[in-house]
Amino acid sequence: MGFKRVICSGCLGMLCLIPMAYVSFRFLNLTEGVTGGLITDLYDAIDTLTSSLDGIGLIINILAGAAIGAILIFLFPIHWCIFYRPDDVMLIIAVTVPWILCCAITSGLFAHSPRGGVHTSLAIGIGYAIGLSLIYIILAVFIPFGLGSAILDGLMLGLTDLPYLVAVLTAVLEGTLVGAVFGAFVGSLKYKSKGGKQKKKKLKVKVKDEAIEPGEMFPREIVESETISTSTSDFCKNCGAKLTIEDLFCTNCGAKR
Repeated sequence: MGFKRVICSGCLGMLCLIPMAYVSFRFLNLTEGVTGGLITDLYDAIDTLTSSLDGIGLIINILAGAAIGAILIFLFPIHWCIFYRPDDVMLIIAVTVPWILCCAITSGLFAHSPRGGVHTSLAIGIGYAIGLSLIYIILAVFIPFGLGSAILDGLMLGLTDLPYLVAVLTAVLEGTLVGAVFGAFVGSLKYKSKGGKQKKKKLKVKVKDEAIEPGEMFPREIVESETISTSTSDFCKNCGAKLTIEDLFCTNCGAKR
């Protein structure tokens, strides 16, 4: 994959992760799993608050669910779910499924080989790592006395026992690596399919060449055989002497041919 193609696939993959986060928040109880059951029915609460807004309420509902799901995915690494919630299989699934779907779908659109699938997945992770790091840097620079970064670090230490940057970068890295496995698999499927078509095309060309060659050689063999048959000598019926095609009479006994 070219560099520009990797950048484009990474940007699209970053956008693709947002609806996947909504799926995790809406259908896999991501909030309840992360909080250990402390916060439940959050989606129903948002739905109740936005139900009176008709179409706009539905859009707000979807955007809010996608935003909450994405934030939880970025803040809680996969290893944290395994260490602190080893018995909650649904939580591990809820955290990993958005990365898997995002990388697999994006690789299906852009990648044509296993390497392309890995590069696409890594581009998604690098993009999010840069964006989440810029948030920390901006807060540290523009809020006096480093209060912005201190608040983020204190919040993340209370939630995950990790500073903000370590937590988010680890979450993005682990999610990207899991998604890269599936992205490489999707890329390998497209790579095999493309190779099969090329092989089939080559076989057709080969068969066609083999079909032409006998047709080209066959008349040539006939001409050669005709030439040989016309140049061969004949024999006299009277004495059996060898004659050529130009001899009208036998050169041995003088008998007419």
